[in-house]
Amino acid sequence: MRGMVPVLLLAVVALSGCFTVRSTARFAYAKVDASTFAQLMADSADHVLIDVRTRAEHARAHLPGAINRSFLSLRYGRLVRDIDRSKLVLLYCHTCHRSPLAARRMKRMGFRRVVDLEGGFRRWNGPTTHTP
Repeated sequence: MRGMVPVLLLAVVALSGCFTVRSTARFAYAKVDASTFAQLMADSADHVLIDVRTRAEHARAHLPGAINRSFLSLRYGRLVRDIDRSKLVLLYCHTCHRSPLAARRMKRMGFRRVVDLEGGFRRWNGPTTHTP
């Protein structure tokens, strides 16, 4: 049964498609294009950049300064719980299937501002970093 959980989670992600997360009075969410995302990275010194792809995807290439917190990890909640909830969170996955799910989870955890890269890493045309 334990081995089935990641498979079921992956199936939910695959079937969910690209969707959005609702903003509320306590939580702001936006999905923005790559140029706007890059501008937010440049303009905001007080942000956290999170790559929610797997460790292997992150190792191949990622946005400079991104920390890896795989949404597919069964420990995702524990992986992000120490992040300051008042900071702007810039979030991305590969194609925009996992990052909205991660944003929704972060919303339930009390994060206040999350911005998601529309189209994910595959739409990013800026600099990338490779993990040695």
